[in-house]
Amino acid sequence: MPETRTKWPAAAHLQQAADEMRKPDTNLDPEREHYTAPLGDWLDKVANEMAWLAPFRDHEGGYRPWRVATRTAHAVLGLPYADTCTTCHPARKTGGRA
Repeated sequence: MPETRTKWPAAAHLQQAADEMRKPDTNLDPEREHYTAPLGDWLDKVANEMAWLAPFRDHEGGYRPWRVATRTAHAVLGLPYADTCTTCHPARKTGGRA
């Protein structure tokens, strides 16, 4: 786990999945960490670097990497469809003038 983690709510599932990928599992080969820990590191990196920008629109540069990361996190955690998750894809705040 990185020493610092983002506090942005949109990162919650990515960070939970990253932690899950680093947990030891007695049912799997001890070498598992060599291929699951890097996935946890990647999920943490995406969370730290991109969560503050969520939600992304499909024409924005971060849309596809964020979608892949949230879908991966949901698969790891056994959560339903990531693209409609209000945690990973919060409502876009619109600013208007009075």
